[in-house]
Amino acid sequence: MRTLLALLACLLVAAPALAQTGAVRIESPGIRVGDTWIFNKIDGWKRTLEEVSVNVVKQSDRDGIVMESSSLDGSSVAKILRSTAFNLVRVESPGFSQAAKPFYPNYSFPLYAGKTWKGRVVLSNSKQPGTEVTAELQGRAVGWEMVTVPAGTFFALKLSMEGTYFATGLDRGTIADTLWYAPEVRNAVRYEYIDFAGTSQRYNHEIHELVRFWPGR
Repeated sequence: MRTLLALLACLLVAAPALAQTGAVRIESPGIRVGDTWIFNKIDGWKRTLEEVSVNVVKQSDRDGIVMESSSLDGSSVAKILRSTAFNLVRVESPGFSQAAKPFYPNYSFPLYAGKTWKGRVVLSNSKQPGTEVTAELQGRAVGWEMVTVPAGTFFALKLSMEGTYFATGLDRGTIADTLWYAPEVRNAVRYEYIDFAGTSQRYNHEIHELVRFWPGR
């Protein structure tokens, strides 16, 4: 179970673009083919760098968005499928596949400070056959903040996602994740994920911070 949730956390770092800098209301994502982001992944408990990932948009159309995520040296390549609103749907790699049905509800457009939404998602992973995690989540657009990461300081909209999960078997717990995304990079610049078993036993704690961005066409 810990493995499934940890994999999910790694794959939620990319976020949709804002309509324009300083926009109060975000009508739709603006992801483009060729958009490329480099992220540091940090162990939230030890505050140490675990890995660096490169995320590239390969397709963006009415059928959804396809991304390729790899290590900085080009290894460990994964294919990530997202909805047109950039919510995670499926991950495919040589070592595993993961599905989020219907999708992981990080975003609910249009977005604006103060908006709230709910979503139910069922997660499965080929590394844990026969096991599903069902999460009931509540999202909230908290407001605009200044946030500093290796790529610089950005004016970003803070989104909070909290809720409970239960799994096939006995596992139950809570999820709390927060991201900040900035219009000029069409992506989250910082993402923090924590999950708990029961009410207090912390399992995964990951932080992802933007290092560099290249715009697509």
